[in-house]
This record gives sequence, structure tokens and C-alpha cells, in this order.
Amino acid sequence: MTPPLTLRVLAFFDARFQLSGPLWQALGGGDPWQSALAAYPARRHHSPLLQPGKALGRYDLADAASAGRVVAVARAAGIGGFVLDCHRHEGRYLTGADCLDPWCDTDFGLAFRWTPAPVEDAAVDAVALMEAIAGYSPVMADGRPLLLVNEPYKLPDPAGTVALLRQAAADADLGPIYLVATAAEARGGLLDAGFDALLDPSPAQWRSCKPAELLNGYTFLQAEAGQADAGMFDDTIMSYAQFVNSRMVDRPTRGKVFPRVVLDYADWPDHPQGGATLLASTSSVLYRRFLAGAMVHVAHHFPEGERLVFIDSWNHWRQRSQIEPTTQFGATVLDETANGIRQGGYVALTRVGEPAPGQSPAVDYGIIAALCRQIEDELSASA
Repeated sequence: MTPPLTLRVLAFFDARFQLSGPLWQALGGGDPWQSALAAYPARRHHSPLLQPGKALGRYDLADAASAGRVVAVARAAGIGGFVLDCHRHEGRYLTGADCLDPWCDTDFGLAFRWTPAPVEDAAVDAVALMEAIAGYSPVMADGRPLLLVNEPYKLPDPAGTVALLRQAAADADLGPIYLVATAAEARGGLLDAGFDALLDPSPAQWRSCKPAELLNGYTFLQAEAGQADAGMFDDTIMSYAQFVNSRMVDRPTRGKVFPRVVLDYADWPDHPQGGATLLASTSSVLYRRFLAGAMVHVAHHFPEGERLVFIDSWNHWRQRSQIEPTTQFGATVLDETANGIRQGGYVALTRVGEPAPGQSPAVDYGIIAALCRQIEDELSASA
């Protein structure tokens, strides 16, 4: 009897929403919700930030019951774990994992994302990093704890950094560690440097495919006449439908790259002078198809034990990419997330056969093509 297909969906998580504790103190205290949601659009084409809905509200992760509710809602939607950022502070790293770990187990774990920065002693820094992520319920890939490295192309010596991280992990009793570099394609030598896999970058870093600009000569004339916001030309605006297509088309040719599914994205609060990245005409239905298609791709092309899909994000409110319930839309997106995970899991389980030893899984491109056709039909019907 063929064993069940193992496929896990992870969501990036901001652990700074807490009103006490070491991480809260290191980041300056105050109200993290106020900091995240205080920005107000300065331009007409910037969509306002959404507000937390009643289901979870403005929770405090330092409160055990609140943290438990957040994890419970994520579990119910089919999420298999969170990815937490590692914040460097006074020679050590803080993650906020202590708030969430009591609610984790083998079905729901924690992974970590590290953004390298110049330090005096890289080996000492690697030890501090491993000390910060050890001891928690880990998300496992190929039987190893999962660590993501953000902005890997900024590393002066990727292979040397990989060696330092692996040695530090062994010294911290983490054992072998599964290292993932945030990069769109396996063409930069990162896999040769020792990374186990790659991960799609955020929309602001996505440059493998040309942005689908919504601007044209007529828009420029409107801006000149004062009938459109001239600031649109300072930002990168991408059609959501074309963005999804650029993420999913020809994925097998990109190498071992985990999909990163995005619902929405607008980082204008961090770019007050222009240069923001925005997704336009987003669709929760298309997002569900995006998620399901990503799961099918991973089931086809990644070996058992390494089948992961990432959602950006569970609660990055400042960038509008959160899937938590909102005041404006309720639990619509969370429900679509659960539906997408069920759909993708069902298709993967029923249509992906286990390969014979030494062989790659048979690829049925018809499944992906059918999903794309369904997306186009639903968009046409709703237009």
C-alpha cells in the first residue's frame, strides 16, 4: 500500500506582535500593532492597510492563550507551520519562538529565516544564530531542521557561509540542517555553494520575469493633466493575474525552487518617496488556484520529505500580504486558503504516483494546464 503523500504548507509569520518579553524590548517596546498599521496612503493608487478582524483581533503573542488561538486558527486552515525572522540584537538573535512553541508539535512546527548582515566574526555570529533557533519544534525537510537564508546574493562567500552554518548547527546539536536560499532560479551557483534548495523571493525581489506594468502612454497623459497620480511612475505595479502566471510558468526549468504563494502585496509604507512594489487586481479565487497549483508542482517535482509550499504571509499586515481575518473581508481569504490546501492536497494525492527507486516522478503537465485554464475562465466570468 502506497503511504500518504507528505506535503506541508508554511506561512511567514511576524512574531513582533507582543507587548512584553525580550523581542519586544529589543525592538524598542511600544505597541507593535500601532507601528504596523499607522501608515496612511499618500497617493491615490495605494490601497489602505487592512485592519484585524474579530476572529483574532490585535492579539498579544506574549499571552499564552492568544498565541494558542493564532496557532489553532492556522492549523484549522491546513497550515503546517510558521517561518519566523531572526532579529539580531547585541550579538545575539531573537525570534519570538518561545511564544509559539508550546502550541507546536510534529504536525505544526517552526522554521526560521535569517538575513545576513556584516559582522566582525562570522563564525561567532553563526553560533549565536544556531543557539537562537535550537530547542524548538522544528519544521523538517529531508529529516533536517529548516533554515531560510534571505538575500543570499549579498553574501561575499556563499559556500563559506554554508560551511559555517552547517558546522554551527552541528555544534548546537541541531545535526544536519536543511538550508534554503531565497532566489528565483538555480542559476546563480547557490546550489553549487551547498544550499539544499531555493525559494521564490518576495514580489519586491521578483525580477526573473518582466513586471507586467499597467501603465501606458494614455496613463502618462492623464498624469500630465492631473487626472491620474504621477506617483504611479515611481512604483512597480504588476497585474496579479500576470504575476501568478510568471510565478508558475516553466517552473521545472528553474531547478529546485520552492513556490512562494502571494495573496496581495503593497510595500508603500516602507517607500514613502516612491519605489514601492504593488500587486493590482488581486483575486482570492486566483490566489486559491495559485496555492493549489503550487502544491501540485511540489508534489510532482520534489522528493518525499522535501515537499514544501510557502505562503507570504500569515500576518505581514504592513505589506497587505496577510491571510488572517480582516475587518473589511472577514475570513474570506482564510477560507480560500483552506480550500486551496484541500484542493491541492487532493489533486497531489490522487494524481501523483510514487516513482520507482532511482526515477523521477512522472510529470503530468495537463494538470497544471487545466488549472491555468480554470483560472482564465473564472477571471473572464468575473470581468
